Amino acid sequence: MAKKVVSPFLPLAEKYAKELNASLKDLSVAALYSMFGHVYYIWQSFKPALGFDKALETYGTVWENLAVVSFQGGMQALGLKEVKDLPTFGKIVQHCFTGVPSLYEIKRNDAHEHVGHVLWCANPAYGPSDCRLERNDYYRQEVYLTYTYLRKLVAEAKKVGLKEDIEIEIPTGRCRDGGACACQIILRTPTGDKDKPLPEVKHQFIEEKMGKMEPLMYILKKQKRSLEDQGPGTFLAFFYTDYLAWAGLENACSAKQANDIYQNLWRTFPPMWAEDARLELWAGKPKTAQDMAEIIAYCEHQKYMPYNVTSSNGKVTLTSTLNPYTEVMGIFGFKKGCSYFKAVTKRDKDFITQVLKETKADKKFKATLTKAISEGDKVNQIEITQK
Repeated sequence: MAKKVVSPFLPLAEKYAKELNASLKDLSVAALYSMFGHVYYIWQSFKPALGFDKALETYGTVWENLAVVSFQGGMQALGLKEVKDLPTFGKIVQHCFTGVPSLYEIKRNDAHEHVGHVLWCANPAYGPSDCRLERNDYYRQEVYLTYTYLRKLVAEAKKVGLKEDIEIEIPTGRCRDGGACACQIILRTPTGDKDKPLPEVKHQFIEEKMGKMEPLMYILKKQKRSLEDQGPGTFLAFFYTDYLAWAGLENACSAKQANDIYQNLWRTFPPMWAEDARLELWAGKPKTAQDMAEIIAYCEHQKYMPYNVTSSNGKVTLTSTLNPYTEVMGIFGFKKGCSYFKAVTKRDKDFITQVLKETKADKKFKATLTKAISEGDKVNQIEITQK
């Protein structure tokens, strides 16, 4: 029996699952919804602020950087030092899509043509539930950006030995084309035969075979992979993607505009989560600082910040020893004082303010982020008092 593959980041994911009172499965599923909701809201924030062309270019850098990381992971997983030909590159592409996760079947993989069918993909399966027309606009860009993603994979392969140019075609995409049974990924060398009939796309919708099984678990079973392999990577990918959104803005516009757009991106969530908190906690308008603290703690939990609530002398304090935004990026060498951590601190302060406003409690309570791990403190601390 083959040895079970486990992500090196499993201990980190398990630590957060424990603090958030979630199983690894629940954390992984939540992270998929977060990841593919976040990229949607990134596009929704970039487009009006930057204009279509600049937004698409800036948003494209998110997927280019994800491609670099995916390529490196594929090279390592397949034990490769170089990429000499298209069949080898095709295997790397399959590995990259598999990690999304998606169900990627290779239908042809010869010296001049690679054809892959993506039967299922976490984006859109775990994507947002929003206005259909807005989602259609977003998915049109996602298929276009798959070209961007693949071109970046080609560029990375050329750095390690691939000599031939690779032409890319995606005639169907499941997120864009509602009736498509598969995304078709076609990669050809210049001498590939474009007139050669493509492999048949089987008429099937994989979702119909899942029944009531959680889609992630069904796909991992099909891939012959474990939750301990996939889950931690999905969890980390959400925080890395948030950083990439900030980095794209930082490179595309002024510091003030970058901060404004990033804060606006995160203002998407307090209206949703504050309402969810009131339903989940059976809370109306908060009457006490303790009530307010519980609502804020719920909303912070949604962004993977586990807070404990204590009270003394009319003041309620929320404390967290964990901040995944700084901890994950710390793996990549980020330290106190970097522009992203500064943006995270501003975001967290604004997030609290927005929750107060959404619960119509901003005139009754004051909530202040008094300590922040992103500023070098050992804990995140929020103090709530009644005005």
